[in-house]
Amino acid sequence: MELDFDSILSRAIGCLAGVAIGDAMGMPTFGFSPDQIREKFGKVTNFMDAPTGHMIHDGLKAGQVTDDTHITLVLADAIIKDGFVSKEGFAQRLLEWNKRIGTSMDKLLGPSTRKVLEKMIKGAKPHEITGTGTTDGAAMRISPVGILNAGFSLEKVVEDVVKSCVLTHNTSIAISAASSVACAISKAIVGKCGVDVIEAGIEGAKLGAKFGIFYPAAPVDKRIELAIKIVLKAKNFEEMTDSLYNYVGAGIESNEAIPTAFGVFFATNGEPIDAIIMATNIGGDSDTIASIAGGMAGAFKGIKAFPKDMVKKVEQVNGLNFEKIAKKLLEVRERRLMNL
Repeated sequence: MELDFDSILSRAIGCLAGVAIGDAMGMPTFGFSPDQIREKFGKVTNFMDAPTGHMIHDGLKAGQVTDDTHITLVLADAIIKDGFVSKEGFAQRLLEWNKRIGTSMDKLLGPSTRKVLEKMIKGAKPHEITGTGTTDGAAMRISPVGILNAGFSLEKVVEDVVKSCVLTHNTSIAISAASSVACAISKAIVGKCGVDVIEAGIEGAKLGAKFGIFYPAAPVDKRIELAIKIVLKAKNFEEMTDSLYNYVGAGIESNEAIPTAFGVFFATNGEPIDAIIMATNIGGDSDTIASIAGGMAGAFKGIKAFPKDMVKKVEQVNGLNFEKIAKKLLEVRERRLMNL
């Protein structure tokens, strides 16, 4: 039985808040190993400035988000304005966003998205471009698709995931990873239990792997299962972070960051701040892992699971309004439901 609208709204807001808070908290630890994080920072449990001279995030301040959140909101904007997911709609809003921000985000953009954006700036049309990214850039932005399809069939979720991926990440591994996250969020928002959320992620990964240009790599679904096994064997927080980093991986590839995010979700029982803190201290592509884990956990627990001061901080620093965006996405979902 589906939850009432207020509960679904709380979870949709929580999902977007989790994406941004995870992104902001994971930002300073990007590129470090768990050992390096312990040596340099201790245990990170709140927002902090990027370290001086950071390889990518130098100059970013406590609570500031990266491309993970920015591109998520670009996709959300396309869905809200068009009323559906499309390659062309996402491409148009990506170009519009790039014109607004100029070169200030250039060094933050992932390689796959940057490559396609450069082509479009030079005049290439979306229908002429098929991005072949295998990185986690498609999965990091996918939460609006999960919200839009909350409670819908996994096949329907994946159908929209594919449309959102083809511009930059039209590969089986990237679509599989994005599908796993979107399917998990779709189930979490309508109140499914934690086991159901993870199972939806595994099934979504299998469904998504059937699309795009085949890329030979360890399957996302199998590596999610591996992440769960690793967490079950670990004795404490430190062993969990080290084992996920060393055996599943925390790099930018889709079959590392996303399975590790699922391991984090499982390890923390879907508690948003616990998940974000664990992902932040794993390092590697920590802003993306924390963003994805935070988004799934926020969809699972709702906005009330987040400390109000953290939500306020990220909204104020970045000029965001999670409730406004979530309501608009759910309005599009409601119109879809009426047409079924």
